[in-house]
Amino acid sequence: MMVGDNIYHYDSALREWRQADSHHSNADGSLNPHNLRIDTKAGKVLVSRHFFYFGREAPVIPTAFLDSIGFKNGRNYRVFDARICVGLFDWLHISFRDSLNQVRADPVDFDDSEKRYSAGDNKIS
Repeated sequence: MMVGDNIYHYDSALREWRQADSHHSNADGSLNPHNLRIDTKAGKVLVSRHFFYFGREAPVIPTAFLDSIGFKNGRNYRVFDARICVGLFDWLHISFRDSLNQVRADPVDFDDSEKRYSAGDNKIS
């Protein structure tokens, strides 16, 4: 609920998605259908036992690593072949080994966590 992504579950008995009172629901805590539709359209989740979560303490990634994998900034997910990411992985593990599988800092927009986001107009209110 801190602005996280773990705010949805599917109620199989009712055959519908449920949205927790969160950054993506309406101000009164009710379901925001537009955000639900956008947030649940992929039908996939990311699960990992090996991760880095930097939040607002995210490091600046050297441009050479981003260029080498063809990264372009933008919204939505991207998939990269792990074989071309070896340099980036090595850099992360060497530079931040103490942060492996830990939450290093709150989300970037944690100070706005009481606010609500609407994908309909792409605004935080």
